[in-house]
Amino acid sequence: MVCFTFEADENARRQRMDPNLGHVRGKVLDMDGNAIRHSRVWIRETGQCTYSDDHGNFVLINVAPAVYSLIAESEGYSQSVSADIPVEGGDNPGHLFVMCPQYARSRIDRRRGALAFQM
Repeated sequence: MVCFTFEADENARRQRMDPNLGHVRGKVLDMDGNAIRHSRVWIRETGQCTYSDDHGNFVLINVAPAVYSLIAESEGYSQSVSADIPVEGGDNPGHLFVMCPQYARSRIDRRRGALAFQM
């Protein structure tokens, strides 16, 4: 699996974007609303992945239109899964992952050990 880092140069990334494919944007936060930087965000079905930037933002570019499960992982946090995410051609913004510390796993009732929301 090859992961790409978040590019600071938005123009360089846009030049590589295929308008016929989808681009999934979102943010990774902790339970207090703080950005989690360098989280790995990937698509279960394809293995395509990227990392969040210093502000928790991520973008997966050139994703074939379909329905996917998005996963966010970061050291010290429980894995966060957001299932049945439809991806269409063009920009698909608004995916929010809220991750909880691993030690809180038994204190929070959640499915598959994670909280995941779609805005």
